[in-house]
Amino acid sequence: MESKKQVEQDRKLRELVLGAQVPVDVGATVFYFMTRKGKLRRLELTEAQAKQLENGELGVVERPEPAQIEHSLVPAAVAEQMYALSKKAVRFLNRKELPIGFMSDDQVKEKQAAEARGEEPVAEEDDESPETEAAAEGTPSPEGSTEPTQS
Repeated sequence: MESKKQVEQDRKLRELVLGAQVPVDVGATVFYFMTRKGKLRRLELTEAQAKQLENGELGVVERPEPAQIEHSLVPAAVAEQMYALSKKAVRFLNRKELPIGFMSDDQVKEKQAAEARGEEPVAEEDDESPETEAAAEGTPSPEGSTEPTQS
């Protein structure tokens, strides 16, 4: 019964994302976010898309696929709809009240150093469902910090 409920919720979330996701415009601005399991992910975006994330016009959300969790950019209104269905599905959204997924540049650097040392991240408690980790390490996923890439 619980499994059917989770499958239905994942289907609704996936439909919301697929119906509204914004294609990532690859650029020189790196945007970091944290996965549900506490791993740091990054998106390489244009400055314009990074600004839209910072201004709260776009959000980073999970897109539950049958075998894994991917991440997508969606308009803020869709991220809010997803948040109403599952708080854990929204990984970054700059809301005026109660922003989701913010990390300072210092927190991002500390997290990167910990991952480089091979330290295990502390996963968030999840009452909703177990998450399968994204298959590819290079899968883009953002958490609240931007910095230009070094060329």
